[in-house]
Amino acid sequence: MKKDVDGIAREFAEGSLTIKNVSLGALKLNVSYPENTSDDPISFSGLLFVIKGKATFKFDDIVYELTAGHAVHGAAGMQLRHHVKGPEDLEYLLVHYELWEPGSEIARDRRYDKTSYLLNYGDHAAMTEKMYLLNQAWHTPGNITSVRCKELFFGILHDMLSAARGGSVQPNHGDIEGIIAYIQRFYMENHSVESLAARCGMKAKRFSYLFNKYTGRFPIDYLIRHRLDRAKQLLAASDCAIYQVAESVGYADTHYFSRLFKKYEGCSPGEYRSRLGNRPLLFR
Repeated sequence: MKKDVDGIAREFAEGSLTIKNVSLGALKLNVSYPENTSDDPISFSGLLFVIKGKATFKFDDIVYELTAGHAVHGAAGMQLRHHVKGPEDLEYLLVHYELWEPGSEIARDRRYDKTSYLLNYGDHAAMTEKMYLLNQAWHTPGNITSVRCKELFFGILHDMLSAARGGSVQPNHGDIEGIIAYIQRFYMENHSVESLAARCGMKAKRFSYLFNKYTGRFPIDYLIRHRLDRAKQLLAASDCAIYQVAESVGYADTHYFSRLFKKYEGCSPGEYRSRLGNRPLLFR
């Protein structure tokens, strides 16, 4: 498999990539979907990453058994039939792409972007997080986010190919950035060092070390400070009661929230609101 992985990596490294579509979705159990026949073949080559569930995919005459941690590739012009095997729906991320000139000396009939193949990258939470970020970036307009899409896609490719070749997915800045984005989006939910580390596929001690090295703060301290920043914005720009502000940033215990706020900000939430005069923080 090493030769195949290196060949796939080489094509993506040397070729000119255009992402045509990114979709995060699910194939429902016991639901019939349109198939790609010889009259309506696959339009673009693509990689489908299985997040959860089981299914059988048949590209032309080759059958692949898919489970979570597998990625299957199909090429433009191929026929496709698929069947969800249950007991749950198949959740996936699908990336359609075009690849131009991936090596002038590679024969066209030997190119991997013109064939189907299956890779097993295992259970890597960091990859799944990047998939969600890629889907989010794809649906955010703008040329800068288009660059971000390519960055995330190549990051996923790197992790997938490294794992498929038998190596491990090494934690890097992209993994920490993914967790930072996750915290900023879901800061009001309950988190622990262990749960955040699991999303990167790391041990808690290693994750805390890398997070602190990258951000200058340990994960829970970063979470607290982010929550309090959101709380300060609410205190300054709304007339919400203190308990409502506390609940909105993830603290059900108002007294605990107030003690924490005073510890980090040097004053109570009410005193902070009085100082600001209940006006928005336009610059922070």
